[in-house]
Amino acid sequence: MLHSTTLRALAAMPLLALLLSGCSIHGTYPDAGEADAAKLRFISGLDSATLAVFDAQHCAGQTTGILNNLFVANTARRVDMSIAPPADAEPYLEIRLKPGREAVLMVNTQGRSSVCGSMFSYTPQPGAEYELTFEYADKMCRAMLNRLHQVGDQVSRSPVPLLSKGLPECTGSNGLFPVTPEAQPDTQERVGMIERIIAESLIESMKTELPPMDKTLLGDNFDKQIDERTRRMGFTLPAAYWDEYQRNIDIATQELSTSKQRTLERYENEYGKYLRQLDTAELRKLVPNSTATDKTLALTVNIRMLRYYRKAGQEVLKESLDSHLTRMADLDKRYAVCERFADCWKK
Repeated sequence: MLHSTTLRALAAMPLLALLLSGCSIHGTYPDAGEADAAKLRFISGLDSATLAVFDAQHCAGQTTGILNNLFVANTARRVDMSIAPPADAEPYLEIRLKPGREAVLMVNTQGRSSVCGSMFSYTPQPGAEYELTFEYADKMCRAMLNRLHQVGDQVSRSPVPLLSKGLPECTGSNGLFPVTPEAQPDTQERVGMIERIIAESLIESMKTELPPMDKTLLGDNFDKQIDERTRRMGFTLPAAYWDEYQRNIDIATQELSTSKQRTLERYENEYGKYLRQLDTAELRKLVPNSTATDKTLALTVNIRMLRYYRKAGQEVLKESLDSHLTRMADLDKRYAVCERFADCWKK
């Protein structure tokens, strides 16, 4: 979910532009014209739900229509997707995206007194079909992306990790892509204060290392997994396929075992980047147990950075999952699994 300053920035963007600019209910985004364009279905029952597409030439975003608005009819935008929506699907729209090019998408809902949204990046594959759902869960709005695949009468919906990579080309163009203030020059005093502030901010759970990870955490009894998957596939694959399958699981296990360390490194880098932007007088207020300490300010900053730590942990796990999915999808592609099995690995 987007933080409050970003929410304030987006509140005046795609939906407002749609309602006030005289645009059609189909929005301003032109569908990709490539024959192998990827297709995306956006499903949401949330009030005034919108999907916007961003790129370097459109830093303010291009709208794709609106769903569930009191004053505007639901868009009937469609792109002839081959796989039907779920039987209980809420209102939806469909668009075509350029294949093989990273897309930055933002989903947004605006109620009478609240705004909730999410922004993420992903690279749609040529000819692929996807479903993006946007709903409330655990008192938060949540976006979920699935890759659709069909073999015969079997349809699978495989989760795709939503990564937050931003759009560097748009930095400084608006509130969604803010400019990072420049760092103040380093001095021995400043470096020492920054190191102490970060070190003292660490709570016990951050410093505790993960125990060695048993590869069975990703599945008990690999031979049983092979037998079960072979049964579901209905065909046999060579031993070389399963050897690489196992190696991919080993790599994923190793990446997961270092996730906490990588999260902590990301946290310390981000905290240090923030602190280097402050002048020396402000830094002194954040140094624990000094005569200049502003306890209220220090607590506020630490709480904000703790939230960042939790978000960074989620991003690290999603990145590991994305890497694992890439390896497995490449494996299944080389062995033509997806032509024969709907529940294959795909991105």
